[in-house]
Amino acid sequence: MNKIRIFIAAGIIISGGLMIWGKEGIHAQEQPAGIAVSRTFTEGEYVDGDIVCSSPDGLKRCSNEFDVNMEGVFIENPSVAFLSSKEGTKLLLSSGKAYVRVVTSGGDIKRGDFITSSVNPGLGQRAGKSGNVLGVALQNYTSEAADKPGKILVGINIRPAIVATSARSNLLETLKQGLLAPTLTPLASLRYVLAILIAAASFLLGFIYFGKVAKGGIDAIGRNPLARRAIQLNVILNLIMTLAIMTGGLILAYVILII
Repeated sequence: MNKIRIFIAAGIIISGGLMIWGKEGIHAQEQPAGIAVSRTFTEGEYVDGDIVCSSPDGLKRCSNEFDVNMEGVFIENPSVAFLSSKEGTKLLLSSGKAYVRVVTSGGDIKRGDFITSSVNPGLGQRAGKSGNVLGVALQNYTSEAADKPGKILVGINIRPAIVATSARSNLLETLKQGLLAPTLTPLASLRYVLAILIAAASFLLGFIYFGKVAKGGIDAIGRNPLARRAIQLNVILNLIMTLAIMTGGLILAYVILII
């Protein structure tokens, strides 16, 4: 039976912040947060902060953009960890805060940007479009060389995310992700399916309701021309209500996608 131990690594925070000096950049020190667990990794060398994905043989460094198999970040010194004596296991952090290795191939990273996997094995990048993300950048990062890695603190929360772009490209990306829903995790698939159903239902109900109201209004004017203005006002109010129903459905669908 594997022995599981819990250890807490003590962190020292000096007023003004400690500085990390290394080949991968300089950033203000802040302790990672979250619970790391021992998982089986495939053979190979891993660097603290590598983004890893699941595979049939175990965890490996991610090498695809917006990889739906992202599992978390390899971390060497977590604040809390569950250790295993089983060979081939390393520590994985799936939620919390951790220093992640990133590049600027997706553009300069600003605090608040979504971070996702990239074609560079184990390295993250700024998410410039909607898709599966690792989490949110808690620090800025710029580099003259797009392939030069650096480390920034990231709030880990793996999920599909909607990145605001132009209306046309954002709609196309959302539809593309929705068509790929069967390849996503069950929760992600459920989000897309619910969003599509709610959006479609709101439009369908809106058009059906407005069609009935418009037809009824025309018939009423024909039967009672003297009440024309009152009937027209009633049709306009019903039109506003129809638009409100359709807008509410779209907002609800959007909220489901970003939760």
